[in-house]
Amino acid sequence: MSIAATPVGGTHIPLLEAELLRWVGSGDSLLEVSCLDALFPPGKLLRPVLCMESAKAVGGTADQVLAFAAGIECLHVASLVHDDIVDQDPVRRGRASTAEQYGLAEALVAGDGLSMAGIAAMLSGGPAERVLHAARVTVEALRHMCQGIMRETEIRGDLTCGVPAVLNVMQAKTAALTGAACQAGAILAGATPEQDRALRTYGEQLGMAFQIRDDLLPYTAEDQITGKTAISDVANLQPTLPVLLAYEVADKADRDRLTTVFHGDIDPVTAHRDILAVLTRTGALTKAAQMASSRAERAHVALTGLPGALRLAELATSAADRQR
Repeated sequence: MSIAATPVGGTHIPLLEAELLRWVGSGDSLLEVSCLDALFPPGKLLRPVLCMESAKAVGGTADQVLAFAAGIECLHVASLVHDDIVDQDPVRRGRASTAEQYGLAEALVAGDGLSMAGIAAMLSGGPAERVLHAARVTVEALRHMCQGIMRETEIRGDLTCGVPAVLNVMQAKTAALTGAACQAGAILAGATPEQDRALRTYGEQLGMAFQIRDDLLPYTAEDQITGKTAISDVANLQPTLPVLLAYEVADKADRDRLTTVFHGDIDPVTAHRDILAVLTRTGALTKAAQMASSRAERAHVALTGLPGALRLAELATSAADRQR
């Protein structure tokens, strides 16, 4: 089973779409229209699905955490809207980004609006103690996300920042929220502390596998499959994992080529082509793929003792192999 063949959300998608509409609105104002445009058509809905499946894995139900899961998706999409502003990316999910379509000011407000809708959804119901605990976990993950995004801007253009630096960015920017989504679902369903810690670990490792694959996609998949421009990271001079892996082992000629590219003196299309050649020669693409598989395996191990987590195990396999 792969994400390309089977939607991440599966049967959860209609429920989540209806819940998102309930919290964001039907499009009666520019704010609602821009928020809905950012949300729909939905992406993989990975984080809300993880929340719902984690609740099921500990004996709860998807309905029990539906509003909270929708809130997480609103917060995640808000971060994407703002991320596209930071990166000046004109494309998101194969079409114009919110900033490109509505304008910079409107996109900033839409991101804020989605964030407020997300918080309202998360706090909307359920046992107060569980909701507060789950919300604290999620907000802390979002704080780490902000730190990761800022750190990403700091290392832009720096090929000497090292692999650990970019792995730390991935942990903060992606893995923290996927881990929190799983932990929150478990908490809301009344999991034991051991269960919610296991699901937090699972989610973080899944998030790392997912993000490592995301860094590979510009060099292994076509634009129409990835839904974003393959040259985005190159145009932004963003040193991603495969690039840094290549830089570590490259000979002088290839290091010099990467350095030239990251000085911004080459057009992005040519730069992307040159980087792909270096990544291929150095074996960096293979190494990064192996790292994604290793993280996915750690995610599988974290599910030991949770017999109701079959769908979560399938998602771990898909994250390591995904091509979109």
